[in-house]
Amino acid sequence: MINLKQLEVWFVTGSQHLYGQETLTQVAENSKIIAASFNDKLPVKVIFKPILTTQDAIHSLCLEANSTPNCIGLITWMHTFSPA
Repeated sequence: MINLKQLEVWFVTGSQHLYGQETLTQVAENSKIIAASFNDKLPVKVIFKPILTTQDAIHSLCLEANSTPNCIGLITWMHTFSPA
């Protein structure tokens, strides 16, 4: 039988620098909580990844995921704010 906990899904949050460091720190804390919640419910290991705020960072993470044998996918969440 395959031990699915050997496989990883990365939890990736996107945001923007315009929100400021305090907000990005809070977004990271919230993202860690969400990833932990998924980790308790899914048969694979969910790994929190740092907040991504640039195109280059997103591209680098995707390349890293593609070259990591145990990474089988990404869960993505876009932090955004709308006063509407």
